[in-house]
Amino acid sequence: MRRALRRHATTLVLVALAAAAAIALFVLDRRVVPTEEAERRKKNLFEAWRPDDITELTVTMSPPGAPPGAQQTARITRGEVNDAGQRPWSVEIDGQRHPADEPTVDQYLGTLEFATAERRVSAEASDPAALGLTAPRLAVAIAMGARRERLLLGGGAPTPPGAVYAEVAGRGVFVITQQLAAALEVPPDRFRSRSFIPYAAAELSGLELAGEGGPRRFVRAPWGGGRGAGFRFAEGSPEGSGVRVSASTLERVLSALGRMQAETFLSEEEAQRAAASGGPRVTLTLLPSDPSAGRGVIDLGGPCPGKPDHVVALRREPTRAAACVPASALDPLTEEAPRFVDLALVGAPLDEVAEVKLAVGPRGERSLELARAGSEWHLRAPEDRPVPTEAGRALVQAILDVRAARLLPAASDLAALGLDPPRATLRVVSTPAAAGEGEPQERVETLEIGAEQAGVVHVRRIEDGALAALPAASAGALLPTEVSLRPVQVLDFPPDQVDALRIERAGLVQRLRRAEGGAWQLVEPRGEGLAADSGLAEELAELLGSLKAERWVAAAPGASYGLGAPRLAIEAELAAAPASSGAASEAAPRTVRVELGARAGDGSFARAGDGAFPRAGDGAAVFIAPPALEAAAGRLLLRRDVFLVPPHEIARVALARGDGREPPLVIEASPGGFTVPGAADEAGATATAASVRDALADLRAEGAVALGKPEKHHGLSPPRLRITVELTRSEAAPGVAVGTPPRPRGGSFTIAIGAGDSFRGTNVVYARRDGVDAVYAIARSRVRPLLDAAGLASAD
Repeated sequence: MRRALRRHATTLVLVALAAAAAIALFVLDRRVVPTEEAERRKKNLFEAWRPDDITELTVTMSPPGAPPGAQQTARITRGEVNDAGQRPWSVEIDGQRHPADEPTVDQYLGTLEFATAERRVSAEASDPAALGLTAPRLAVAIAMGARRERLLLGGGAPTPPGAVYAEVAGRGVFVITQQLAAALEVPPDRFRSRSFIPYAAAELSGLELAGEGGPRRFVRAPWGGGRGAGFRFAEGSPEGSGVRVSASTLERVLSALGRMQAETFLSEEEAQRAAASGGPRVTLTLLPSDPSAGRGVIDLGGPCPGKPDHVVALRREPTRAAACVPASALDPLTEEAPRFVDLALVGAPLDEVAEVKLAVGPRGERSLELARAGSEWHLRAPEDRPVPTEAGRALVQAILDVRAARLLPAASDLAALGLDPPRATLRVVSTPAAAGEGEPQERVETLEIGAEQAGVVHVRRIEDGALAALPAASAGALLPTEVSLRPVQVLDFPPDQVDALRIERAGLVQRLRRAEGGAWQLVEPRGEGLAADSGLAEELAELLGSLKAERWVAAAPGASYGLGAPRLAIEAELAAAPASSGAASEAAPRTVRVELGARAGDGSFARAGDGAFPRAGDGAAVFIAPPALEAAAGRLLLRRDVFLVPPHEIARVALARGDGREPPLVIEASPGGFTVPGAADEAGATATAASVRDALADLRAEGAVALGKPEKHHGLSPPRLRITVELTRSEAAPGVAVGTPPRPRGGSFTIAIGAGDSFRGTNVVYARRDGVDAVYAIARSRVRPLLDAAGLASAD
């Protein structure tokens, strides 16, 4: 053995020396900058930059608002590789370690990597004290493998404006720009992660809210589902233990937690003082799924010092911290418990639904089975056939849209509610997208549907045992038939094929006919100055021609649909359609009719077909018409531009208050523009005259609201404001389009402005013009300049 060692001793020594040399060379190579790298980075502050070797970054500076000379240090270190293959940064400030804000660290390192100097300061002029480098405003230290870099920022340099002296250890003193200095002077607190909530939604087994809104306790539900869809009320909740939580309401809470980023961090003393002045409004407790992790407890509320749009958040567990967070994040946390109760009968979203199975009768005498096949739908029972995609989605969406009017106590008598036995059973099978380990891969929601009782249907939600009461009309969506799977397209024709329209509602019939050139003429009602609005008529024709059912309801109308005495009926006379390819002749003229009955949510129960009702076949089938159809057909189709006055037609305008307390304001046209004769303040009067002129040119009504004389609530007897407009010509010029507002023989007309109100979601005032036998609604914003000019600042 010894001989062998002696024989190979020389070789072993040489190998050891080679290894030592290699190690020394490697270390040297990490410290010495290769010529190529040094040449490439000669304009940069740091002559070498190796991001993968950086393990520590230390930034020391005076934070904003700190006393003179006070400094704070952020020591940022890179951790070991985690499960995600990342090496996360953490930061130590004032002896406490926190997760670092990764984007801020990355951005700061990028700034250092590409930092360049404006110029080098000569060694003779590099007096550290004179350049402010003996007491630097910023010190940055970098551990980059075997290399150690250090950067100091000192006082201001004379040029360029705002420039700063910077010293790089081993390289000398430089001048850098104001922009680079600002990018480097990041307060140490900014390296701390802004995330204040210790756990993400996916890491929670439950959460609790106390304070404003009362006690609310939620736990993860066994049926799975992502985020807000996966929770129920905890045991002992007054709403009923295990009752499903509304996905949308809890989602707002989880989203608020995600937005709860620290704007600024506070000392615990500052947080306690703020809490003493306002007190916490809500205490949030987060229960993590990991049993080894501590719960999170956060007090929220109290004014944040100097930040009116923020509140104080004090985290008491699992680690202590205090910060200012956006006040808007607090609002969803104060919702009362009833708002969290899920009133939807089915909880799965549309895109997760895989099957719908309905069995009607004690032994399932009638059944319907619908299944998703990729992006399409397929009917399995009562027959096997594909289903139009829109029809399948509409049927399922109608089921998902059903909401309970209220939930009943769990101990209610099922027989008395018509649920023992149930009239029908509906099963909705879905595949939760967020199902995780240990959660079911398939969710089955079963509804037991009771018999109708005095217009109410009771439903038992088996998943959580909730008993729901809902109107019989709404419950119809839970009992779909083959009619429900009809194509959703009800009518299909181009709007220019419509020759005439007839709209009938209580006490009013409107008839319009298309004239030469495509414009619409008003046939009925008749009255002075009344004319059809072609835009409104064309909109109605377009809606009819592309009418789609929100869903099909029944093969024939029943008493509950309100179609025995419809609220609104629309007829359209269609011109003969041109012959299509392969057709022997053109399609004959026809009349289509749509009737709207009782309301169904935002829409209405309706039926449509050719000619009059009742009739057999497709025309009698009931569907839900979209609200836009009633909105278009339920208004007066009278032209809305009766108040518009082109500025070049105005000779004189008088604005008179209805109470007669002030003399009228008179505005006259002149070659130099509109003026107020005799005004003391010529500039102010010119501005007022211009605002009146522009308002009259923009005085388009939202719509007509009544025919004939105004009623008391219109506030037009007397009006708030009377506007008399004298025109430059006495009558309309030849060739003016049919229905143009009349020009009285005297060359003037009057507009009366009345009371304020709301019309189709817009704040309006009522208005009337002489020569037009109708009352209109005009947006207040359009009338306000006229009221202001007359000294009537408010249109209320």
